[in-house]
Amino acid sequence: MRQERLHEIDILRAIAFVFVVTQHTLGGFSNIKGLPYASFAIMKLTYVIAKVAVPIFLFISAVALFYTHSEKFECKSYYFKRIKYLLIPYIVWSAINMIMLDNKERFNNFLIQLIAGNAAYHFWYMGMVIRVFFMFPIILCIAKKVHLMNVKIRTSIFILLVCLYYPVSRIQNTISDNVGKLIFGTPTDIQQRIINISVLFWYLYFILGIYLALNYEYIKKKLIQYRAIVFIIYGISLIYAYLNEIEKIRFIRFLSLSYMVFSVLTFYLIALSLKEKNKVYKLMKFISDYSFTSYMAHIIVINYVVNITMLVLNTRNYLIVGIFALVITSLTTPVIIKFISYFPFSEYITGTKRSFKSSVLKIRPSKTA
Repeated sequence: MRQERLHEIDILRAIAFVFVVTQHTLGGFSNIKGLPYASFAIMKLTYVIAKVAVPIFLFISAVALFYTHSEKFECKSYYFKRIKYLLIPYIVWSAINMIMLDNKERFNNFLIQLIAGNAAYHFWYMGMVIRVFFMFPIILCIAKKVHLMNVKIRTSIFILLVCLYYPVSRIQNTISDNVGKLIFGTPTDIQQRIINISVLFWYLYFILGIYLALNYEYIKKKLIQYRAIVFIIYGISLIYAYLNEIEKIRFIRFLSLSYMVFSVLTFYLIALSLKEKNKVYKLMKFISDYSFTSYMAHIIVINYVVNITMLVLNTRNYLIVGIFALVITSLTTPVIIKFISYFPFSEYITGTKRSFKSSVLKIRPSKTA
């Protein structure tokens, strides 16, 4: 029996992609010295809101994987699709980014660069999440065994894992440095990066996604029921995160982690409300369908858009430039990937099935007597 599509996950994936673009446009420009304070404040606020992009991506990856495969898992088919639609496009786009962003020297140790997610600065996430996808059968097996346990036991395990994330995040650098020394002795920067991008330092959001996927209707119902509380906590934690970002208050790890968790939950609830709006859903689904490859391509697009915007508008108003770059990149990058998908063997570039133009044969009625 075919499972019902989770339209809210389509929307949430699109939101996460837009947030990534936001980080690399308005977020990046917010660090320029000498900005007008109003521009600085607006860009910093949008950056803080968008910082949840990676947690959302990990969250929906877990939801999608477990929702799809928890009932029936075919190992051969799973790995075939991951190699064809994930690994090969990742290799291709790594090479493209090295060329387009003028990092050609990284071809000298291409394999290590791939493992470290170092084709470009934003590829660290790809280097991390690909490991998760290839480890997924093991994670699935463990999670299913836990899920078969008594509800009190499995809930206790979930709470324990959530609580353990706090000390893991607190000593992340110590763990990373010691593991690097254990494996490599005196690691180079690229070797240390391989360790630094471990999913261990992000597992909280993947665990949240697993828990939702295995208890989907129940958790969704509870989140909707208590959405006012979720929104209030999000609003309070957003104020903290913003003030911390502009260095008005000190960093508090518990509040920082709470902000990320409630950001994920808040935008999940927003996605639930948006899925009923047909025009919004169609646009968000289009972005979502091509978000994987768009993520890998978007920095190249941003560079072109920013340069052209500054030239055409003849401006150094980074707020305006950032907004233009954000909107244009978020919309045109998926369009570019969609265009590529019409070409033969495009699935090895786009990570999606090839698109075909629908040709409709129109038969006109005969005019003969």
